[in-house]
Amino acid sequence: MAKKLLLLVAAAAIILSFGCDGEKDFELWSQAEWTAEGWARWRGADYDGAVTAFGNALKVDPYYAEAHGGLGWANIRMHNMEDAADVFEDAVMVSEQAGTKEQVKQVIYMGATTAYEAIDEYKLSAARGRYMINNLNGANFEFEQAVGKDEKPTVTGYDLYIVLTLDYYGLGDAGNCVWAINRMRGKLKESTNYKFKNWKETTAEIERLIKLDPS
Repeated sequence: MAKKLLLLVAAAAIILSFGCDGEKDFELWSQAEWTAEGWARWRGADYDGAVTAFGNALKVDPYYAEAHGGLGWANIRMHNMEDAADVFEDAVMVSEQAGTKEQVKQVIYMGATTAYEAIDEYKLSAARGRYMINNLNGANFEFEQAVGKDEKPTVTGYDLYIVLTLDYYGLGDAGNCVWAINRMRGKLKESTNYKFKNWKETTAEIERLIKLDPS
């Protein structure tokens, strides 16, 4: 795993020029400064630039958890889900080091849950998602707050329950699928006594709840 982590960092850490920012001495930037640049690029939909910036943060410090999380989310936005899953596999490991902030862990675990579901690794996705709910206050997650921005949330605890519902649907686990459905219904102030009858009806209920996603 350590070898894989270092290879990932080396591949991502090519320093590129950032347009008209010539007055900045990028070679002296810290991992935190590169990570802040990565999120700025990410918010501006410059995902290639974000990958470069997060990679440069990891060149400074290969174990900087937030940069791993940002690199994974940039890959999600670029629809590189296999790459995102690989990044988040390392990110989860790195995030277990002492001193990692809860918000950083939330970003990493939400990303891992999302990426694994997208590549049909439902058990891994569900495991990451349940860990986030049980240990990281995942039900109340708001992505923008976690990365230090006071903006309207785009990814929330509701989305976490959507992904978990799809995981359990993919696994054919009716009991846990109903659990996640009722969690979403609770978020919408609806009755939380939904019961499983058949997969056709459950499919329709999941589709209804996805359309009502408040974020």
